[in-house]
Amino acid sequence: MKTLQNALIEAIRESMGIMLKKDNKLLKKAFSSKITLDNKNFIIVINKPLLEKFALDFLDIVNPNDDILIDIAKEIANLIIGKAKVLYENSGSIFKLGIPEFIGYKVIKNYNNVLSYKYKNMRCSIYEVV
Repeated sequence: MKTLQNALIEAIRESMGIMLKKDNKLLKKAFSSKITLDNKNFIIVINKPLLEKFALDFLDIVNPNDDILIDIAKEIANLIIGKAKVLYENSGSIFKLGIPEFIGYKVIKNYNNVLSYKYKNMRCSIYEVV
């Protein structure tokens, strides 16, 4: 989970110039993508304000519709998985990396571990799911 945590923080910082900070409040329901790393399943949950900032910064869209927000959630998951791949390769680790899959606007219930992050009103969480 540590590699995925670092990948999330670095991908957001490098792409959006945002430095996420740890947050004690879990983001349980938002735009969610499933990622598999080393035979463990993770769900990355991203709130609408973070997706809207991405839409504004990269697409110059002020009020993105749900289809655009879904595409952005998928793209952020791809950025994170790409960064995780680089981090694994740089450490010399062998890894199994899955393709990110958007799973919808979900409530996350069954999980083993969770880490949450925020910047202003922008939030995201990583869940290691059962």
